Amino acid sequence: MDAVEEIKSKLDLVEYIGRVTKLHKSGRSFKGLCPFHTERTPSFHVFPDRATWRCFGTCGEGGDLFSFVQKRDNLDFRETLRVLAAEAGVQVSSEGAEKRSHREKLMTAVSAAVDFYQRALQDPSASEAREYLAEKRGLTRETIDAFRMGWAPDEWRNLRGYLSGRGYSERDMLDAGLLVEPDGGREPYDRFRGRIIIPIADERGQYIGMGGRGLHGEEPKYLNSPQTEAFDKGRTLFGLHLATEGIRTSGTVVVVEGYMDVMGPWQAGFRNVVATMGTSLTESHAGILKRYAKRIVLAMDPDSAGMAAAERAGALFLSLDSPEAMARSARSADALTASTNLELRVAPLPPGKDPDEIARDDPEGWREAIDGAAPYAEFLLRRLMGPSTPQSPSDAREMVDKLRPVLLAVRDPIERAKYVQRVARHLGVGEEAVLERIRQGMPGRTRPVAPPREASSPEDTLLAVLLRYPHLRPRFRHHPSTLFGSALGREIFERWLQDEDFYLQSPDDPVVARARLLHDRRLPPLSHDEAWQAAQGKLREITRDRVMQHQAALTEELADAERQLGANEVARLSESVWRGKMPADERRPLAEGIIEDWQLGVSIHRRETPDRV
Repeated sequence: MDAVEEIKSKLDLVEYIGRVTKLHKSGRSFKGLCPFHTERTPSFHVFPDRATWRCFGTCGEGGDLFSFVQKRDNLDFRETLRVLAAEAGVQVSSEGAEKRSHREKLMTAVSAAVDFYQRALQDPSASEAREYLAEKRGLTRETIDAFRMGWAPDEWRNLRGYLSGRGYSERDMLDAGLLVEPDGGREPYDRFRGRIIIPIADERGQYIGMGGRGLHGEEPKYLNSPQTEAFDKGRTLFGLHLATEGIRTSGTVVVVEGYMDVMGPWQAGFRNVVATMGTSLTESHAGILKRYAKRIVLAMDPDSAGMAAAERAGALFLSLDSPEAMARSARSADALTASTNLELRVAPLPPGKDPDEIARDDPEGWREAIDGAAPYAEFLLRRLMGPSTPQSPSDAREMVDKLRPVLLAVRDPIERAKYVQRVARHLGVGEEAVLERIRQGMPGRTRPVAPPREASSPEDTLLAVLLRYPHLRPRFRHHPSTLFGSALGREIFERWLQDEDFYLQSPDDPVVARARLLHDRRLPPLSHDEAWQAAQGKLREITRDRVMQHQAALTEELADAERQLGANEVARLSESVWRGKMPADERRPLAEGIIEDWQLGVSIHRRETPDRV
């Protein structure tokens, strides 16, 4: 039994979820109010026989024990595994424990370095640094303390000596990125010297790295910690540990580029701002941000560099590299917003000013810019169209072709029609001409190929097909990971989207171990088209299973109603509903349940093309 299954066997799902929301028996399942959205009529079900849960109400969330804890506590899979393993008394693995211990030791070393640098900032020798922060950057003592800023003395081995005296080895300091190991066998020395220190924490507030700002034109202007076992730039957002409350309160997270662009707004009272670590906005960043807010605003300087940064930051959603890249990432954006109701917007700021300056010098202007941020699709259309009008039909056709992926990514037909209208006016042509050009570029339908067949759960078989046939990745970027009921399946799918060969990594990781088993599962030889059809077949099976699960829950509710009201009363109500007469009293929810049960039954029994996998 692997660690994930062992944990599930030791922790009772009904008891665990019952700590969060009150559950009562309803047939073979348990029912209660959904803990993830506000509702008056219970629509949240726990299925002990399947060890799963699902909300059949507004949010539609579902999964297993791991996915419940991930959503409730805003954790990733690795963190959830650690939390549940500790509660269940399960040792994940000796090697895994050793790795975690090493990572934690690196974080404590970084935290000790933060203490050292913070105290050094108060030393008389750091007066120039204090003057820079207070006078040139306008930072108050409260802000400096909140972000635990410090000063690295211009000495070669000050920090090394300090940490050595507290029991940290040279290897620990090197692995944490605090020292530099020179060539030629010379002694390691402090990475940060003569720089203002800006500590970098993860979302839980644990220090994992730092940035150093030079005062005298040093290159680079900002020196950051290298990639380490504790610090991953692609998964880190500066300032998030101080912004989570502000993000949840406002419902918006503002993404900027630099450290000071986070601290300036924070000091001005805008506590919902984070920054990427010199990288574009990655899938991991988006996965973290969507835990806290549904509205992401990219706040950028509208000059050419700033706009390029906005495009770079939004590369996860819509890329301008090529029409093909735009199509792939536009579908990814559509899937992400469809599954999470996420809004991505851009707030162009006044030219020549950083977010730091605007938020402090003109708070009302900052607020208006963020509140009035344009949808990302609209920003892209404006950006791509530019101020000039195409002079020839060929130029107009080329522009529509370039805009097509963005227009197709807009799911709301009314919003899309609005954008088509703007494009048509810009080009000086009719809206129907633009729509016709867009339709011409849409892929045609291909004749379905009967997929192969294998006796296995649809989710496992789908993952096996995807792992074996990585050419399917572009077609699956628009599918949410919630397609899979288990958190382990979701994690495998998410990692596969990022790296098709991730299953070749250390088998000590339970996700990798499970992915290897699925990859090595026996499958019939498939062509590229057959693999795609097989995957589609499994998608249909998964969807049908979800519908059947929903109908089973409704059937149990109707059985409860019959026991309470009597079978004849429920039958009379069903006949009344069948004739189109909906009750206006307390029986209306029951009547709606009867209608939903009928609709689900019809959808389940529609003819389906048989699959061969």
